[in-house]
Amino acid sequence: MNHLEILRHYGIRAQKSLGQNFLVNDEILETIANSIEITGRNILEIGPGYGALTEKILKKKPKSLTLVELDKNMVRILRARIEEWDIIIPKETVFTIVEGDVLKYTPWKNLSQNLEDSKKWWNLSWKSSIWASRTEDSTTSEETEIWTQSSHFRESSYSVIANIPYYITSPILFRFLHELENKPEEMVILMQKEVGDKILRKKGYNNSYLSLALEFSCGSIEEICLVEKGNFIPAPKIDSSVLYFQKNPEYDTRKAKLFLSVTSAGFIAPRKKLLSNLANTLHIPKERLHMSFEQLWLLETARAEELWIEKWKELIENLENT
Repeated sequence: MNHLEILRHYGIRAQKSLGQNFLVNDEILETIANSIEITGRNILEIGPGYGALTEKILKKKPKSLTLVELDKNMVRILRARIEEWDIIIPKETVFTIVEGDVLKYTPWKNLSQNLEDSKKWWNLSWKSSIWASRTEDSTTSEETEIWTQSSHFRESSYSVIANIPYYITSPILFRFLHELENKPEEMVILMQKEVGDKILRKKGYNNSYLSLALEFSCGSIEEICLVEKGNFIPAPKIDSSVLYFQKNPEYDTRKAKLFLSVTSAGFIAPRKKLLSNLANTLHIPKERLHMSFEQLWLLETARAEELWIEKWKELIENLENT
């Protein structure tokens, strides 16, 4: 079935409350699926909806594919499509659907903790050829099969692919690139074009707290493609872009927390002077800040957006050592 047929067959209606817009351009879906290595890898897909991108991922035979979906109706439709062989799962792929909030989901926690964070787990086991449905109260011998799935992320690297509602773009990026202990090796995220432009600091955009935070956590950030609003059903009011994020292999948690703390203080009032923001928010004596600014050849009238990441690191190191 094509996308329109799927939408009609299952009576799918986008929920505005969940920010749903379904990407229905197969060429763009293929581009997203081709943007990272999938074959033989552990993949986590956020917000699969009815499985448009999921199909493309499964064709590449990942080692494991875990879907995290908040909408229980979409989970029902995903199960129906699989049961009707409309979505084909390769025998070599360990496949799991998690119904729950991805911002409360941790890929490598043990089963009991994940069950607290999500409403239900479904695991398709080709060895037993049955569907296993689990709730928080269920305890059966087949739970070990689901534990095997969560162990993939605990013991191995994984990648994230997501076509997510615009309003949770930043929380998801911070969750996976800063908060989680076991960060993904790479992420491919479809987001509002304006947010993508801000992250990449395209013409017209200066440094921001978001762009600096992601630059700190990533080895590289690249734009994969632009997606015009007409490629969605229903069409959003704005265009989108797909960005690629590669993990920074030298990420230091202590330094990251300090960096985020100082930069967020610097941007607390973007139009005000950086020196004043730091003094008022972090309660650093202005005399100390004046000294640091002078040593780093920073103008006391400088604003947070004017400092590039290396200068921010120098300032933080200077403040930490004085």
